[in-house]
Amino acid sequence: MHLTILLPFILLWTVKAAPAPKAPSLNIRTAEDLAVACAARPTTPTNAAMLNFCNGFAQGVVQTESQNLGGSKICFPKPAPKRGETMAEYAKWVSADAARKTDVASVSLIRFMSERYPCKG
Repeated sequence: MHLTILLPFILLWTVKAAPAPKAPSLNIRTAEDLAVACAARPTTPTNAAMLNFCNGFAQGVVQTESQNLGGSKICFPKPAPKRGETMAEYAKWVSADAARKTDVASVSLIRFMSERYPCKG
C-alpha cells in the first residue's frame, strides 16, 4: 500500500529533466547582423530572442541619437510607427544593397531612420 503512494514520487525522481535550451549568441556588429536578427520570425525561442534583441538594440540607438547635442537626425511622425514594422523595413533596406551589409550596425540604423523619418527644417 505504501508503495503505490510512493511510486509516482519514485518515477518523478528517476526521470531526467530536459536540458535547458542553449542561449543564442547575439553578437551584432554589422548592419547584416542586425538585419538578420530583425528579420527573425518568433517561431522558436532563439528567433524570439533575436527579435527581442533587435528591438532593444534599435531602442537604445534611437534613444541615444535623440540625445545628440547637435540635434537628432530622426523625427518620428505622430502617431509613431510600430517598431516591429520599421525594423522589418530596415532588414529589407539592408538586404537591398550589398554595400550596406558591412556598415557598423548602429551607424547603419541611424542612416536608415534619418532617411525614413527625417527632421524637417
